Amino acid sequence: MCGILLRFSRSSNVEIDDDYTFQGAKQLVSERGTDYQNLIHISSNNGVSSLYSSVLSIRSPFTQQPLQSELYTVQFNGELYNKEIKDKNDGHWILELLHDYNNIFKVIGTLEGEFAYTILVHKEKKIYFGKDQLGKKSLAYAVIDGTLYISSCIPDVPTRTCFHECENLSMYIFDMETSEITISPFKDNEYLPNEYLVSDVRDIGIYQPLISQIVESLTGAVSTRTNNIHTLNPSIAKYAILFSGGIDCSLLASLAATTSYPGATIDLLNVSFYNPRTKTLPENTPDRKLGIQNWENLCRMYPHIRFQFIEVDVTYEEYMEHKEKVKQLIYPNNTEMDLSIAIAFYFASRGKGSSRINADEKIPYESTCKVLLSGLGADELFGGYTRHERFFTPTSNIRKKHNKSTSFETVDANLYHLLQQELQKDLSNLWIRNLSRDDKVIACWSKEVRYPFLDTHFINDATSVPLNLKLHYDPQSGDITRKWILRQVADQLDMGWVSNEAKRAIQFGAKSAKMEAGSGKMKGTDKLT
Repeated sequence: MCGILLRFSRSSNVEIDDDYTFQGAKQLVSERGTDYQNLIHISSNNGVSSLYSSVLSIRSPFTQQPLQSELYTVQFNGELYNKEIKDKNDGHWILELLHDYNNIFKVIGTLEGEFAYTILVHKEKKIYFGKDQLGKKSLAYAVIDGTLYISSCIPDVPTRTCFHECENLSMYIFDMETSEITISPFKDNEYLPNEYLVSDVRDIGIYQPLISQIVESLTGAVSTRTNNIHTLNPSIAKYAILFSGGIDCSLLASLAATTSYPGATIDLLNVSFYNPRTKTLPENTPDRKLGIQNWENLCRMYPHIRFQFIEVDVTYEEYMEHKEKVKQLIYPNNTEMDLSIAIAFYFASRGKGSSRINADEKIPYESTCKVLLSGLGADELFGGYTRHERFFTPTSNIRKKHNKSTSFETVDANLYHLLQQELQKDLSNLWIRNLSRDDKVIACWSKEVRYPFLDTHFINDATSVPLNLKLHYDPQSGDITRKWILRQVADQLDMGWVSNEAKRAIQFGAKSAKMEAGSGKMKGTDKLT
């Protein structure tokens, strides 16, 4: 993983020392990669390009950035899972593809993974930049008085309002001769992938083979994200899981155990806040209680794996100390809900707390592993939110009021159409609602987050799952079950202890929402001040 910062100025002089926009971004970008930092300047007849990269080396061999050749200069942030890479560094592989294909669009269309990039094409005098198909990494840009800035982080300076987060499914092309930006949508290019489309299929037939397919696909997604980690500084655990104890992260932990060697250590990061408004102690939050319960279940289920349950307790004073930095990092996301979610991930990913030994004993511990797994995407793909259930609530209420002998065998097909539209919107908006925000608050600790549920192959499988197997409505009882097929997956994996757990948002499970006195009536959509 790396931090990206690029500045292009039409001036022939290097003027970055007095450029507060560049320097502000540089400070934030440096935090993302603590293994190596490098700044280079490339002069041309049109001006000067200043490229700063910070590197967190997770994949061998260690590779410095920016990557340069006679034709290209590349900055790459992320991780690729193409099988063709084998033992190469993914950045070097991209540079090879650029020379082999001589087509930027074809190269980007070939990549599978979580990434953002800048590619300076010297002969064309153009800079290409953007993200992967879903937009899993943060990358923003601004043109201020003719000067281009591209950065993984938006600096907390007066010019920050000029920055725009790069959208997914778009490639940006900056012309160094005219200082104009062209946006090329993926859908207009034969080499670039199309948007993921949620199927509107419904099916009440045999679903067991589909459950097995989901298990196999998700296992592969977990394996590719955990089996090729080679950091410069060894840690007790190679990777950690952001762990609330819920079904999504418990499934990831279970599948990670099945693909790990005997004796492997996996850190489970569980964050909880002391909330003075509700007087809730960290040990009494819903996520802490459920986390301990299902950590114990995982330990019993996989005795050959060492699951370390890391309790990250956040005091009110520490919350207030870091609050402003988190608000700065997540910009342009700026609601109370954004803050309460982001600050939970911020402290969880730091990994500083205590390791539970047993029910009565724990010791101070700081997780130093550089790769984190997140369950993000499961709710968006499989209908895990209350808003998905609400389409069926009126029908459910009517059914439950009637005598059980009354026949209600069918559901209005339009309800599933509305569900399909909502799931599509959720998937399409992940880049701005969640991914960019979460990437910035996790990467500031020089750690990389990976998303098995957002694996390319897994999404293709998940989007084709019939809608009634995602959000399941029982016409006989009127019961509604969110993420129904994932619960069947848990049962197939002998994880009945988690298959019936309800969805609980992290800000409520960890008690990071409405932390301050007088905030009880505050809404999640309220703007930050």
